[in-house]
Amino acid sequence: MKAIILVIDGLADRPVKALNYKTPLEASDRNNLNALAKKGITGILDPISPGIRAGSDTSHLAILGYDPFKVYTGRGPFEASGMGIEITGGDVAFRCNFATVDNNLIVKDRRAGRIENTEELEKAITEQVKLEVDYEFKSLKYRAALVLKGKGLSCEVSDIDPHESGVKVKKPEALKKEAEKTAEILWDFSIKAHRVLKEYPINKDRKLPANFLLARGAGITPELRSFKEKYNLNAACIATTAIIKGITKLAGFDIIEAEADYSARISQAIDALNTRDIVLINIKEADEAGHDNKPEEKIRVIEKLDRSMDRLLEFVIENYLVVLPDHSTPCGVGEHTGDTVPVLIAGPEVRSDSVERFDERSTTLGGLGRIRAKHIMPIILDLINKSHKFGA
Repeated sequence: MKAIILVIDGLADRPVKALNYKTPLEASDRNNLNALAKKGITGILDPISPGIRAGSDTSHLAILGYDPFKVYTGRGPFEASGMGIEITGGDVAFRCNFATVDNNLIVKDRRAGRIENTEELEKAITEQVKLEVDYEFKSLKYRAALVLKGKGLSCEVSDIDPHESGVKVKKPEALKKEAEKTAEILWDFSIKAHRVLKEYPINKDRKLPANFLLARGAGITPELRSFKEKYNLNAACIATTAIIKGITKLAGFDIIEAEADYSARISQAIDALNTRDIVLINIKEADEAGHDNKPEEKIRVIEKLDRSMDRLLEFVIENYLVVLPDHSTPCGVGEHTGDTVPVLIAGPEVRSDSVERFDERSTTLGGLGRIRAKHIMPIILDLINKSHKFGA
C-alpha cells in the first residue's frame, strides 16, 4: 500500500460576507472532495497548536513528522535549497520578494504585482551588485533567495520586509552583537540591488515595478534527519514553490517537476508511487487567492482542483490519501491565521465516519476529532502497516 499527502496550500478560510457567510470551500462545487469525505474519516487539525499562525515551512515540517520547534532555523535555507542553491556551514540564507516601493522606500506592493518573469532582473543583480562577501541570488517569479557566503556571518538579523504595504522598508538590525556585520552587508545588498532594479528597462514599463527586494527569514542550514532513515520510506515531492521543494529536498525527497495541470500532477504522483512509498503534492494557488483577498478566485481554484481528482477516487480503493491545507489563509485577512483546518483520510481500511462534505465546519463532526499536523505521519504509518509497536 502506498500513500499520497495532498496539501492544498492556504485552503481553509473564515466565513465571507459576500458569500452569504460561507467559506470559499463551503461555497464551491466540490463533488470529488465530498465523495472522498464520504469514503474516509475526517476531522479538524491544528498545523502547529491552537491559535498559532503557521508558516508554510513550519506546517509542512510538522506534517512530515519533524518538530519545527527543534529543527526550524528560518525560512531562508528552505527557499534557497528549493531554488537550487547549495548551502554550507557558515552560510546565511534569506527569502526575498520582488516588491514595489516609492522614492521614499514606502512599500506599495509586496509582490510587485506578482511579476511572472524575473530572470533578467536576477541576472542584472548578480552581474552588477558587488559585496564584501560572496553571495548567490536566484529567483522564481516574484520570489527569490539570497545566500551570503563568508566568515563571521550570523543569521541573527531582523527582516527588511515590513510584512505590510503602506509602510517603509525596515533597515535590518543585528539581534545579537555578532550579527552586526551581516546586517550591514544585507542592507548594502538591498540598496545596491534597488539602484539596479529601479533603472532596469522592464521596470520602467510596469505599473508596479519590481524595484526592491524584501528580505526576511534569515537562517542557517537545518539539521533534518532524512525521511528515508526516519521512516524507512522512499518519498517524492511535486510542488511549484521553492519553499516546499527546499524542505523536502533537505529531507531527502526526490523532487519531481510539477506539470501545470492539476490532473497531470495527480497522475505524476500515482506514477511515482511505482518506485516510491509516499508522495507529497502541494497545490499553491488557493493560498495566493487568500493573500490577495479574492474569495471568488479561491472558489475557482477549488473547483478546478476538484474536477481534476477523479483518479484519486480509484486510488483510495487500494491505497491511502490524506487531504488537508497546511494553514488557513482567510480572504478577509489576507494572511495566515491560527484557525484549524479540515482534514480527511481515505483508503481501504479507514473507519469512515458520517461526514459527507469536506469543509471547515462539516469536518468538526468527524471521527478524527481535533488533531495536530504532527499526528499525520504516525497515522499514515499505522494504516500502511509500517508503524512500530510501543511497548511489549
